[in-house]
Formats: sequence, structure tokens, C-alpha cells
Amino acid sequence: MKKYYYLVALIAFVLLTYYGVNAIFSTSFEIPITKVSQGEFIVDLNENGSIDAKRSMTISSPRVRGLQITWLAPEGSMIEKGEPVIRFDATQQMTDLSDNESNLKINKNSLERAKKEYTIQEKQLKLDLEKAKRNNDEKKYEAPRIAEEAKMEYELAELNFAARLEQLKADVDKAEVEVDRSSEKVKKAKRELEQMTIKAPIPGLVVYLEIWKGGTMDKVQEGDSPWPGQGLINIPDLSEMIVKTTVSEVDASKVDTTQEVIISLDAFPDITYKGVITKKSTLARRKESGSKINVFDIDVAILDNDGELKPGMSASAKIIIDRRQNIVSVPLEAVFEKKGETVVYLKNKNKQIVDVGQKNSMSIEILEGLNGDEEICLLDPTLDEQGLPGDRASEPEINKDKKRPKRDKGSRGRKGR
Repeated sequence: MKKYYYLVALIAFVLLTYYGVNAIFSTSFEIPITKVSQGEFIVDLNENGSIDAKRSMTISSPRVRGLQITWLAPEGSMIEKGEPVIRFDATQQMTDLSDNESNLKINKNSLERAKKEYTIQEKQLKLDLEKAKRNNDEKKYEAPRIAEEAKMEYELAELNFAARLEQLKADVDKAEVEVDRSSEKVKKAKRELEQMTIKAPIPGLVVYLEIWKGGTMDKVQEGDSPWPGQGLINIPDLSEMIVKTTVSEVDASKVDTTQEVIISLDAFPDITYKGVITKKSTLARRKESGSKINVFDIDVAILDNDGELKPGMSASAKIIIDRRQNIVSVPLEAVFEKKGETVVYLKNKNKQIVDVGQKNSMSIEILEGLNGDEEICLLDPTLDEQGLPGDRASEPEINKDKKRPKRDKGSRGRKGR
């Protein structure tokens, strides 16, 4: 009797094991269904890029030796045009200005003395010349020897007048040159002193740049001693923002300025921005070093900037190539290649041959085979029939080397072929 119970228990265990394993590995599942779309069909290109300011300025250290930064505007702060951004130690510049102003004052006094001396000596020399002339006139009819002496005295007075005035004029000119030199030194000292405080040339965001510091690159900070002319801070103007992106040389002919662009950001996935292409590079370039792919640079102006956009943000740009109306379309994953035929599967799992046209990142145009009111499978149901799990179909290579057929307007939406 016990053997009988053992046999029944063993049979029950085998049956449970069989049906349990069979249930675990069962491939039965529900194929997702979607409706065929009919309406506007957007032909687009999706390109990745980054946000940047249309206008930005880099602030560099002045062409002055011995600089040391004493103050910086906080990084990330918004700054208005004309507000201070960087201050340098101005001790030396203030000393130089004071010294040069003192020298200028001394040289101006010397010039005034030279001018007064010129005026005094000019009058004295004129008086001496007049006396000599009068003496010559009075004695020209006297004895020849006396007349000759008077004449020589007059000629000597004329020569002395010219030579002395020339010397005095040279002294004045020299003093004027010294004043001009001192004035230029004062102006230079004032300029250098003014350069010790750098003001923002445009409104925008304060972004510190990296500079070379003892063998490493690091962001600029207070206490640094930058080289003359070294870039220290970048100020992007956030009032006008753009997306910098590229298109491959294959798609470049489809893209031109004034085309509409829909922009989305990784930082704000639920928000889209309107844009328009404002610039397309004339020449192609390598996408990156060592790459064989050529691309054209594209600038997209953001039309509805809300002030939240910052340079460096990752962006996706959907370039609108064309908007076509009353087009029948289906998702890309609903179209399959079967034995050289392009097909979709209706809700009842029947195969339907279709003719396809243009595609975008999500959908593909159906030229023939569907009317727009059908429901179709998003997975290949024949895989389910074969006992295999249905994978999402990858994008088919159904447009490659395929010319769009000519057809009458009434041909759209015919069932089957």
C-alpha cells in the first residue's frame, strides 16, 4: 500500500514540475497595438549640441608687469556693464603716478622760467641793438676810424641778438619737451592705475578661466600674479543665447538659415524652446581629431529665452526640414522587411505590404498600403507564432537607394498591391 502512495506522489511531482516549467517559459504575451496616424508629418533632423551665448567677452590682465589680483567678482554672479570685475594691487602704480606728477610740476616750473628769461633777454637784446644802431647812425660821418668802430659795434649787436635769442629759444623748446615727456608719463601712470580696476564691457555672467599655476591649470583666484595679457574671466551675455551644433555633410544640403528648430535640454526635459538657424558654416571640417566624418557648424538662435539657459548646457536640436499635411504615417518600429518586401502587421496579425516615403526620428510616411484608420502591431507577431519573444524592431533600412514613385493625388491610401 505504501508503494502505491509513493508512486502516486512521484507522478504528481513529475506533472507539477512539467507544467510549472512550461508555465515559466511560456511565450504567451500581448502584442502592443497602435493606430495609424494621418495628418501633419514633420521631416526633421535631430542633432546634439550645447548652449552658448551669442555674445561674450574675455577679460584679460593689462599689459603691465608685476600684477597681483586683490579682488574678483564672485563666479556665477550676474554683472552689469561698467561694474568692477577684477582689482589688482595698485601700490606701485600710485607711487609712479605721484612721482611723475611731481616731475611734471618741476618741469612746468622750468618751462615758465625759460619763457620769462627769453622775454627778458629778448627786450634787453633789442635795447642793445637799438643803442648800437643809433650810435652807428650818429658816427657814420665822423672820422673813418670812429665810424668803422661804430659800424662794427652795430653788426656785433645784430649777431649777438640773433645768437642769444636762438639759444634762449632752444632752452624754451627743451623745457617744453621735458614737460611733454612728463605729461605722457603722468598719462601712462593714470592709465595703468585705471587698469588696476577692470570693469565689465558688457552685462553677463562671471565665469572664471583656468590659468597656468606652477605646473598645473587651475581657476583664477585672488592672490594670483597673471602674465600681462592673460585671459582671466569670460563674461557671456545671457540675453541672447544660441545652440551650437553640427550636421553631417550628407544632410548639409537639407539645412539652411531661417529654418525652424525645436530645442530641448537635458536639464529641463519637460520644456521645449523655439529656435531658428542663423548661421551655417561655408566649409566642412572634421568632426573630431582622427575622424573621417565631415560636418558643418550650425548656430541656432533661441527665440524664447526665459533666462534659465546657461552656457555649456547639453541641448538637442530638432531641425524642421519640411512640414507636410494629410500624410499617413506609422512608427518606425512597426515596419519590417520580409523577404524583400516592406510590410506592417495589422491588428489581426495579417501582413500588409506597404510603400514607404520619407521618415523622421520617430515615424515613416506610408505612400501605399494603408488608409490611416487601421490599427497595427508594434512587434512582429510572427516571432510569437514561432515561440520566440517579440523584440522591438530596429529602424529598417527601407529608404536606402529608394526613389520616391510618382503617383496621382488619388492614389494615397490604396489598400494592398
